[in-house]
Amino acid sequence: MIKLDFFIKKGNTRFPNGLLKEERQLLCFMFYIFIIETSLSSTNIMSDIDSYLGGFGFPIDQVKFLICVVASYPLATLYKRLPNSTLKHIMSVFLGILYCHWSLGEWSWIHSFISSLVVYLIVSFLPRRNSHLIAFTFSMIYLSVSHWYRMYTDYMGWKMDYTSPQMVLTLKLTSFAWNYYDGQRASNELTPDQAKKAIKTLPSLLEFFGFVYFFPTFLAGPTIEISDYLKFTSLEMFTDKRLNGLLPKTGTAALKTFLTSLLMFPGVILSGMYPASYFVTTQFAMEPIWLQLIRVHAHIALTRFKYYFGWYISEGSAILTGIGYNGFDKNDNIRFDRITNVNPVKVELASNIRDVSTYWNIGTSDWLKNYVYLRLTPVGSKPKFSATLLTYVTSAFWHGFYPGYYIFFFCTTFLTEVAKDIRRKIRPYFVKGTGAEEKAIQPQKKIYDIVGTIVTAWWLNLFGASFILLSLEPTLVLWSNFNYIPVIMLFAAFIFLRFVLPAPRPSKPTTSTAGEKKTQ
Repeated sequence: MIKLDFFIKKGNTRFPNGLLKEERQLLCFMFYIFIIETSLSSTNIMSDIDSYLGGFGFPIDQVKFLICVVASYPLATLYKRLPNSTLKHIMSVFLGILYCHWSLGEWSWIHSFISSLVVYLIVSFLPRRNSHLIAFTFSMIYLSVSHWYRMYTDYMGWKMDYTSPQMVLTLKLTSFAWNYYDGQRASNELTPDQAKKAIKTLPSLLEFFGFVYFFPTFLAGPTIEISDYLKFTSLEMFTDKRLNGLLPKTGTAALKTFLTSLLMFPGVILSGMYPASYFVTTQFAMEPIWLQLIRVHAHIALTRFKYYFGWYISEGSAILTGIGYNGFDKNDNIRFDRITNVNPVKVELASNIRDVSTYWNIGTSDWLKNYVYLRLTPVGSKPKFSATLLTYVTSAFWHGFYPGYYIFFFCTTFLTEVAKDIRRKIRPYFVKGTGAEEKAIQPQKKIYDIVGTIVTAWWLNLFGASFILLSLEPTLVLWSNFNYIPVIMLFAAFIFLRFVLPAPRPSKPTTSTAGEKKTQ
């Protein structure tokens, strides 16, 4: 029988062998997990459970995923009541590995464990000035090899495996390396966001792996920052005087998020009834153009509901633990949006591609912005087209190596640039003034917004179809149904807006204003 106090943190007292006490505890804990894993693998318990779950008629991997995320709700309630951070780290490690073993396959957790340990060793022992770049490169290569292996073993398949949590983990590992690097830089070299997320000291192995395997978000995200996780488990996050020394009540916010996920579930069902694969059928090719236009939008929009459902149901259990706490709003109401990953209404009704990027997969978008895009753009300089392109290329590598991903992100790069040029060269004709003094010219501005919403949604869904279809051939089949006209229009618009259409001249001051300036 193992005594519970063996795992309780007693401070960072080093053993003669140089390990922190809690690091030695983690190694012992991992040994016990190894024994449990071996025992489970040598029995028929798991296969018996799989046979039972298969009787429901749904894919077993999806059923297991749903069971794990739903189980996280009562477990999150228990997690929140643990008396210290050490027990919280251990609970996350145990449950994260258990989830991975049961829902994604035996020993699948080895990938997350090894890749995380290597990153930790890189930032621990290599020079701090470049360890973040080495850790970033290693994490991306490990994920890329995983994607290649998946393509080899399950080409064009959608079965869940270890690559799903590995994608989320890559965001966490690379941001961790950058945050540790920022911790040794001068404050005047950092942006406010970088200074907020920077960590000056290396967390212990137990803290680090608690962050890695944080069970409410381990399987499907959203991603979290190491600084937020450490402040959360140490209770430093909850020092606001308005909390009166108490942890915020999270039940209502978690329930609201859970119910929101249930509202998304009918869309998940409908997405199975109206799949993107319909675009390559002869039935679609024979339909009238107006119906094809509607179907492209509707089928791809419904596909997004699978992501809405997964993100919301995972976020709900994370909120229940308390990590979603994000201070107070202007009305002194507690906010629980720290790790919110999507805003469906703003995504579906976005009037420009920037809003879609802002409110879709927010955790990944923030990672691309803060650890790729802005790192390629020197402080004080204007972002270049190359920074946009490399950011989308990184996003494509992160997703995998199916041609559909690269088609989507390549086209989206130009869609983003077209949106920038429209805002810079066309939008000024629909507003008066600039900045805080800007006023819309109605009803022209309303028409501009409506047209922008329709154009953004349809073109993004057209290119988004390649992301779902994965391969080049079905994408070309879809485009050929429209005689490639939407693609030609995109690149023609880019050339015209970037190189032909001049930017509007700044409005000249009125006569009275000019006279006032002369007298001054």
